[in-house]
Amino acid sequence: MKRLTISALIITSLFGQLLAQYQDEVLVTQAREAIKNFNIVTADSSYKAAMKASQDEDRYNEIQTEWAILEQINVRLTDGGRALGRNEYADAYKKYGEAIAQMDASPLDIWGRFKGEAYFSMGVVHFRQDQPLQAAEKYREASKFNPEEEKYGKAIQQVRNKHYSEGHKFLKRKDYESARVEYEKAVAVDPAFASGYYQLAYIAKRAGDLKGAEGYYLEAVTSDGTHYKAWYGLGNLYSEMGNNVKAIESLKRSISINPNYEKAYYVLGKVYESQKSISLAITNLKKALEVDKKYSKAYELLGKIYIDQEKYDTTIALLRGLTGTTATYKTSYNLAQAYNAKGSYSSALKSSSSSLAKARKKNWAPAQVEKGDALKGLGRNKEAIASYKLALKDARWKSLAQHRIDEIMKG
Repeated sequence: MKRLTISALIITSLFGQLLAQYQDEVLVTQAREAIKNFNIVTADSSYKAAMKASQDEDRYNEIQTEWAILEQINVRLTDGGRALGRNEYADAYKKYGEAIAQMDASPLDIWGRFKGEAYFSMGVVHFRQDQPLQAAEKYREASKFNPEEEKYGKAIQQVRNKHYSEGHKFLKRKDYESARVEYEKAVAVDPAFASGYYQLAYIAKRAGDLKGAEGYYLEAVTSDGTHYKAWYGLGNLYSEMGNNVKAIESLKRSISINPNYEKAYYVLGKVYESQKSISLAITNLKKALEVDKKYSKAYELLGKIYIDQEKYDTTIALLRGLTGTTATYKTSYNLAQAYNAKGSYSSALKSSSSSLAKARKKNWAPAQVEKGDALKGLGRNKEAIASYKLALKDARWKSLAQHRIDEIMKG
């Protein structure tokens, strides 16, 4: 029994010595895991506990050297943060760079999150100095070391949105060149930013650079296939370039993404009307009006189609109830045509006069002819001739207006 007790004591003593021998290694492992998780406090305390648990001077010095690297890196990051707070950008940037260099020199692959924070801080330095591209580059570097950290991606968005918003301010002031510069910075910061390309396309198109606009619209829909406004813009551009096949394809994509986008229906209707696909044109224009009952452009084109089809009652039913800005000079003109064709000359006179009052071009010839026809129908020939004479000034309407005058003069 005595021998068994002695044996147990010996085993316990040996196990204790073995445990003490490996305790420092366990603590060092804990410290390294804490560094991986960017937990400086735990890493520091674990290293210090490991030094205390070390069994000899060599091991102590080995652990202390590793701890000192953490300490130096932490000091440099802290000093960098203080310099940044004082707007001492050069010194802050230097400290962050030194911290990264020291991490790179370490044989241990445990510094990912620390590097992420250092690169992020360098990005902040660039951002504070209005250097968007350099800031975004550092934020992207940070994200490589810690892809799960959301603030790095949000920082890139912050830089991007800053320039995007500046672009909008210039656009509202009609300073298109300055707006273009800001939008270009936004897409340079975030090359997948569809809305930035969309705005650049608008500016390029406005400047008459149709190929450039096409390129920007394509960049937008490539970056974000659900950007229905970019698909609409592309379709509208193709329609203006005479490429109806691509126009229809792009506009249908826009509608498939957002079935309530009235502008896409309108342009699609306009394309079909140009192709003489009248039934499809009417269908899409009606869809546009279902979405927006005050969409004046759709009323204008649909009214024109009905006039061309000599559906005068349908035209009157469509347009006579329009009010405010929905009733444009073109809808009033179409309505005057329909009333004249039906012999409702008083209503035609009212509608043609309304068209002339709203038209941007003084004495707009088409409405002057309709006014003349209405006055003639009412037996007011002298006033009718006066209206036709005003229409004579437009070369495109001169022949018809003169013919109307000649008819009256012949009696």
